[in-house]
Amino acid sequence: MFNISPALATRIAGSHGVVTSDELVADGVALSAIRRAVAARLLIRIHNGVYRLATSPDSFHARCAATSLADPTSFVTGVSAARLWEFRSVFQTDVPVVVVAHDRNPFARGVTVRRCGDVAADDFTTRPDSIRLATPARAWFDCARDLHEEKFEAMTEWVIDHHCPVETLWRMGKRLARSGRTGSALVSRVMSTRAEWQRPADSGLELRVLRALERCGVGPLVRQHPICLPTGIWIHPDGVDLVVRWAVEIDHVTWHGGRIKAQQDKGRDRALRKLEWQVDRVTDRELADDFAGAIRELVELHALRAASYVFS
Repeated sequence: MFNISPALATRIAGSHGVVTSDELVADGVALSAIRRAVAARLLIRIHNGVYRLATSPDSFHARCAATSLADPTSFVTGVSAARLWEFRSVFQTDVPVVVVAHDRNPFARGVTVRRCGDVAADDFTTRPDSIRLATPARAWFDCARDLHEEKFEAMTEWVIDHHCPVETLWRMGKRLARSGRTGSALVSRVMSTRAEWQRPADSGLELRVLRALERCGVGPLVRQHPICLPTGIWIHPDGVDLVVRWAVEIDHVTWHGGRIKAQQDKGRDRALRKLEWQVDRVTDRELADDFAGAIRELVELHALRAASYVFS
């Protein structure tokens, strides 16, 4: 094909086999040699002036690296960035979703383009493999246009738990959400249900249970409401109905488990009863075996509590 320097070869290898014509020319490769390599299918043209070595696979990461090399102002975002950050509750995509300025059109094919003039310096970062992608907070906001509410809320919990504090997402939403921008209403709805002090839910299962209970008329339920036990220890049940002092806990026997953990839970439940709270528990195994049946039983227990609760 042609000879390239060890330094450029190392850089190409670290960028999923993607290289630009400017890099090749700067390395001493003639434009005519590049054209011959393209004609011989030794170089695969991806975008204008951006190529992939034929010996490198046409992977999702290579396509993302190619977008970053095609336009130094663009960055991968939304569900594509979510895949790179390994967010949960997001569908897998093989097509890069890329933010570019309104006046730019650097891509040839195989890219979902999102034009946006509102980009801050801390909206993106560059990985060692040359992929420029949205920060977790920006990727989170841009996912709102592609996810339905339940998935977006579960993903929000994951992002808070693993990447960003609540206040970071609040600031991102406040800056970007505006009338007419797709996803803004969903961001506002999901964030408005969360108080600043709320911790993320431990998993998407908690959200499924609480939402199912609310659809059956239980609640409104408050997630992880802080309760101080007589011992001075603060606990945060998965969901509580403050009106009738009823709490529901989802136990993950498949990974919490253990005799000591069970003893601690029973001790907490006894302490809650001293405060005139009723707590009902359901396990992830019960929910996996018969989700609808477990929800019906919790609804019945809540109804019994509501019927017998004496308001003081």
